[in-house]
Amino acid sequence: MPPRRQFDRRRALGVLAVVCLGGPFLRRTGAQATGATIHFYSPETNINNFGALKSEFDGFFASAGGHKFQPYSDRAAFEKALAGNAGLFLLSSWHYPQLAAKAAWQPRLIGQLREKSTQRHVLCAKQAVANVAALKGARVVSAGNTAFTLSLLADLLGPSQRTLITEQNILPVPKDMDALMTVDLGAAQAAVTTESGLDKLAKINPKQHQALVQLAKGPERLLPIIIAPTQPDAATQALLKVLTDMGRDAEGQQRLRLLGLDAFAPITDAQRNQLRK
Repeated sequence: MPPRRQFDRRRALGVLAVVCLGGPFLRRTGAQATGATIHFYSPETNINNFGALKSEFDGFFASAGGHKFQPYSDRAAFEKALAGNAGLFLLSSWHYPQLAAKAAWQPRLIGQLREKSTQRHVLCAKQAVANVAALKGARVVSAGNTAFTLSLLADLLGPSQRTLITEQNILPVPKDMDALMTVDLGAAQAAVTTESGLDKLAKINPKQHQALVQLAKGPERLLPIIIAPTQPDAATQALLKVLTDMGRDAEGQQRLRLLGLDAFAPITDAQRNQLRK
């Protein structure tokens, strides 16, 4: 009997040790499995492979808290998800002021590209196009969706010429480089692109860049922002930290470049005020 009691006691101590040591491990595993979700929708790009985009971000988040990336092609579905009042939402700074229910959400981070938090759009065409008036009824290619492109054109063309290009004239493509290549091939007469897109073209194909003329230049616009609930839970705060650190990580930057960014930074009060205009 004594040996058996000694064995039972040892077994009980072993079970107790597993419970005590395993508790923190189980909590960490649970936290990873129930990470927050960042929802993404952008009218500024026409992404044609959401599955690959989601896979890249989910793969990165797998070892950084088990968070998830959920992209949307439909604006209404994205805004419906906002009603859940949970997680994070990555969206265009052009889109944010239009949200009907943004009181419960606070801008927390802003995208950066080459240490800038703004970008400028330009209307460009081949040298043969003399001026904006020559684009009446012309096909214009853009990496943004139709609504966003028409809004940009209103700024680029001004009140007196904004009717030169209508919805039927807009040709959406996935990226700025696609838009510029389309003009070069003659499939469109002009392109709405970003200055960074033109800079990239100048490095890749200087001859093609020199064949273009800038017809109009728009104002500086804030890059995409990330909004969070006014009282984010622990998982959402953890995801904010991961996103803030992504720009300092080679693999993180690789994923951010898929969104046309290279970092996220805390948004400033001045930028918040600009979003309200």
